[in-house]
Amino acid sequence: LASQHGFGGLMADADLAATVTLMPVEEWGMDAAILFSDILVVPMAMGVEVEWTRQGPLIPHPLMQYDNPVRELGCDRQPLERSYRAIDSIVAKRQGSVPLIGFCGGPLTCLCYMLQGNGSKDGFAEAVKYFYAHRQTTRQLVEAFTEMSVAYALEQVRHGVEVFQLFESFAGAVPNELYRELFLPSVRRILSAVREQGVPAIFFPKGIGAGLGMITPDVCDVVSIDWQTSLDHARSVLDPALGLQGNLDPRLLYAPQQVIARHLERYLPFFRSHPRWIFNLGHGLIKDIPHENVTFLVDWVKLAAWR
Repeated sequence: LASQHGFGGLMADADLAATVTLMPVEEWGMDAAILFSDILVVPMAMGVEVEWTRQGPLIPHPLMQYDNPVRELGCDRQPLERSYRAIDSIVAKRQGSVPLIGFCGGPLTCLCYMLQGNGSKDGFAEAVKYFYAHRQTTRQLVEAFTEMSVAYALEQVRHGVEVFQLFESFAGAVPNELYRELFLPSVRRILSAVREQGVPAIFFPKGIGAGLGMITPDVCDVVSIDWQTSLDHARSVLDPALGLQGNLDPRLLYAPQQVIARHLERYLPFFRSHPRWIFNLGHGLIKDIPHENVTFLVDWVKLAAWR
């Protein structure tokens, strides 16, 4: 499908997006489906042009090139409407009671893209400079992003998502103190909006490292843990009221299956001691991971003696 329609084409067609969303459920029997979309949908709705290429998203006119980035923001609800139509199609097509997870991108990650374009290889060095040099403008951009994200999240809930996740893919791009000051209040507002609707909220602050302890029960219900952080450490620094999700390194799936199995067995005693845990990867699947190893992983998890 991707080779035929392209990433942007899949997102633009509600039925195709629904098909891709439900593929892991139908292929592997996953316990939940996550909306097929992208974290840059909200920036697109704010007037930032995004082009989808084989190398990933391209932002031809990053906001840093303007004297007043706030003035360049617009409002185009069409990218959001495509997500809502996809959710409607997923709800109509899914079999049984498989829950649907909605999501949006985190404020730091999305602002990095909006300001610098595709700078992930250098850790968005120029965007981080901008945060320090233009603190007031950064606050204004965060506020605009938060308002759009809250509206987007609530509308996803209205259309039928049962869980909501916020992906902060570059939480480690700035010091923890700066994240706490400029970006964590936005995360709290977005996730509080869906939690007030009775929808559980998951927060994935990838790379936050020593700042993990700043995530408290007023932020979310579940914290997703990256592969750089052990579950034992996460459990020791986080409030017991918070559930955990994660943290398998997806690159393990390149290993022979007996190696994968030995690694998975280490999770069993953790879960028996801390059952508020969702098994998941510590980052997304890589496209050339052997299909049979993903099948092996899912089957192993479903058949393991967790209790």
